[in-house]
Amino acid sequence: MRRVLFIPKEEIHGHFAKNARQDMKVVAPNRLTDKLFEALKARGKEVKAERPLTGDVWKHSDVDEPNDLTESKDFVDGSLPQYAAGPFAVAFANERAGQDEHYHTKHLEIYFSEHPLTAEYRYLGDQETKTICLEQGGALVFGPDVVHRVRLGGLTIVVEVPAVADDRTVV
Repeated sequence: MRRVLFIPKEEIHGHFAKNARQDMKVVAPNRLTDKLFEALKARGKEVKAERPLTGDVWKHSDVDEPNDLTESKDFVDGSLPQYAAGPFAVAFANERAGQDEHYHTKHLEIYFSEHPLTAEYRYLGDQETKTICLEQGGALVFGPDVVHRVRLGGLTIVVEVPAVADDRTVV
């Protein structure tokens, strides 16, 4: 099970600079099958093969390499509810918003910004705290049971999936 995913903004721009297609999937319901890939290529579509992402940080691929992709089910946890208040929640924050170190048990949280993002995080039960700084912005994804505190450098969108009320524990 995947519990974190980091997408540096410079990697997104690197992908667009090196690849013909100017959209990309990073997390999707499933990877492109070989059969569908061949069918799309035969129709002249600009597609690339896809491979499972290894590690916590997504990086762009060169023109002749498959795109790294995480399947949505990689984030599924048995503790996620089958029914929630809704499929997602959206919030916006900026650099003046303070945040306590906290975690969620029933949903994941996604932060996206074109401004710097710095996160301190650790897996629940671990003592070692790690830090990641996306100096040019990007995306941070924290799954259930990841203790985290994010410092924002500017306007940021925060998406919670699914929407679950009262699922925040401050450490």
